[in-house]
Amino acid sequence: MSKNLVSRTQISASVQQVFDLRTSEHWVDLKADKLKDGSALVSRTERPDGGVDFAVSRDLPAGVPGFLERFLPKEGKAVQHESWGPPGPDGICRGTWSVDIPGAPAKLGGTASVEPSGDGSVQIINGTAQVSIPLIGGKAEGFIVDMTQKLMAKEAELMIASLSG
Repeated sequence: MSKNLVSRTQISASVQQVFDLRTSEHWVDLKADKLKDGSALVSRTERPDGGVDFAVSRDLPAGVPGFLERFLPKEGKAVQHESWGPPGPDGICRGTWSVDIPGAPAKLGGTASVEPSGDGSVQIINGTAQVSIPLIGGKAEGFIVDMTQKLMAKEAELMIASLSG
């Protein structure tokens, strides 16, 4: 079983501007400073095709229900991996993402795109949460999807604020 999530954000900046910010070390620093999520760059590689692969360590969100605590790492960190291609001939930038929670029986990841839209762009993130724990897996997936969508909304607000003006 799994639960899906989706985030759609209209941004008044070009696809290239969103790509440049989203794949930069500056974005990681902004999240750490403004969202207080413990974001720290683990690795970042610029590919020959203009794409960027990176990994960011971040704190797990507060408020984890008791029934999930024993399945989470003691240090309370997760690593998010993202791989983005540059804007293509169609003007769309495509990427994939996944979150590694060491020792947890959970999978979280999906696809993302930034597409031209009106005077700016739209960022679309799709994903799936899957938890392999009998009896409580569905409840855990619901919690993960809810928390992930809240984090995505905060990041979207920060991206909009960072790219406006």
